[in-house]
Amino acid sequence: MAKFSERYGYISPSSVLIRKNMTDEIINAICTAYDMLEQKMNYFGNYYDKIEEYLWCYFLNKRLSDFYTNRGHYIVATDYIINSKNQWYKKIDLIEATLSYLLQEKNGNYRYNEWLNFFVDYLNEEFERLNFAYRIIDNQIVEVTSEEEIKEIETALNNSSKGTEAHLQTALSLLSKRPNGDYRNSIKESISAVEATVREITGANTLDFKKLETKGIILPSVLKKSFELLYGYTNDESTGIRHALMDDTNVPSSDEAIFMLVSSSAFVNYLNKKKT
Repeated sequence: MAKFSERYGYISPSSVLIRKNMTDEIINAICTAYDMLEQKMNYFGNYYDKIEEYLWCYFLNKRLSDFYTNRGHYIVATDYIINSKNQWYKKIDLIEATLSYLLQEKNGNYRYNEWLNFFVDYLNEEFERLNFAYRIIDNQIVEVTSEEEIKEIETALNNSSKGTEAHLQTALSLLSKRPNGDYRNSIKESISAVEATVREITGANTLDFKKLETKGIILPSVLKKSFELLYGYTNDESTGIRHALMDDTNVPSSDEAIFMLVSSSAFVNYLNKKKT
């Protein structure tokens, strides 16, 4: 029999938006990126071996002679990324060290630029797909989902009505679907959480910001305009969020779904404070 949390979809935001941790799926994706990079580079010679030599000497800070003794297996995937004793952030450091090597070598061989672009693109696609809270930007790994943003979602879940909570939980569940999240419907559920909160305050059947004022909740004009634009985005036919998808040129991504979930949660929290 399925567990209560599985039947009703009660999941923690921190288990969906992965930060300060690496799941097995993320570790496997990183290892696959190195496997594919090895294949691409060694097709033209033993170029990938040079990356491992560099990491051995300048990341692990080991003796060069010992590297040649240990050439039977690859450092990156087997010894470091997979090894649970290594902290998640040190594994990110190793990826950045790899990026640094590819970057410094690309001026001497045009293929390094191709290999660098492949490595960055593949990891960013996988990080997005697996909801890992980091991206490679300008050859550095940066955080795109902060602890404060996750707390906004948790606060909205804990302090809202059952209707709003249900929409936010569904948004999280759709975001965490595997192998790919349902980002369009996750966004729809996020904005529905805001609608539910506004309707509870106004008693109206639609999201009516003007009626909030009659209940004593006066939104700053810029904030009101900003959320009206976000609401308009969810009603744009090209996204297929609230309408049948007309084409696939503007399909929402994981990043957009996370942004809408955080933004909607923050707005729900704002309204909850205003109405008390």
